[in-house]
Amino acid sequence: MTIPMVSLVTVAHNSASELQHFWRDWPSDAAEWIVVDNASTDGSAEVARALGARVIRLDVNIGFSAANNVGAARAEGRILGFLNPDLTPTRQGIDALAGRVTTENAFVAPQLVNIDGTLQENGRNAPYPLRKLAHMFAPTSRLNHHYVRHVESGLEQVVWVMGAALFMSREVFEQVGGWDDQYFIYYEDSDICLRALHLGVPTFVDGDVRWVHGWARQTKTARSLWVWKQEFRSAIRFYRRHPDCIVPRRSRSGSLGKVEGTARP
Repeated sequence: MTIPMVSLVTVAHNSASELQHFWRDWPSDAAEWIVVDNASTDGSAEVARALGARVIRLDVNIGFSAANNVGAARAEGRILGFLNPDLTPTRQGIDALAGRVTTENAFVAPQLVNIDGTLQENGRNAPYPLRKLAHMFAPTSRLNHHYVRHVESGLEQVVWVMGAALFMSREVFEQVGGWDDQYFIYYEDSDICLRALHLGVPTFVDGDVRWVHGWARQTKTARSLWVWKQEFRSAIRFYRRHPDCIVPRRSRSGSLGKVEGTARP
């Protein structure tokens, strides 16, 4: 199988240290790399350029989703990989994920791992509000067992994945309408995966591809008013668009129930 050209898109905002640490050894001959700099003031653009990225500098911070769309519009590859600054891609992983995208006609993400090698919860089931609240404030709740997904090996379908690492074909990207730039930050990843699912495009986590992800989510580590305003605004938009995610259905015949039914025990 011939793998189409891959373009990696990274949105940076004051991410110089993360880029330098996580991307210093990225496989530059495996893909095109575009960094969209969201008005950084710490030299992120210069660091990215020195590392071999094609940099698009923006005068204002337009948000994660809109910046991803800017990068995708300038990308030349038939496979698009949206990757965070605090993530370390590998050559084998890029090839494997691009191949999965091509054969499955799906969204595909690697299984992300922490720096110590433990699995991150980048795969998720349906984001019902009770699950989201339990995940934020009661991580030992049994609701988390029905929400977070860790893929030990192979390809496993999930409802959505964190936007830290997500691959898709350009054709599918255009089919779903790209990222919704009305989400400045938060919920944009669950939104794009849900929109894809309703169009018959599944989302998979590939447990055989494991990439280190620094992951410093502000709503877990900080309690600033700005962060919570963004979380609330995005949540309102998301649940208005996806009312099927407000209350779990009794019947498991819906698309969300079918995906959750595929979860390994």
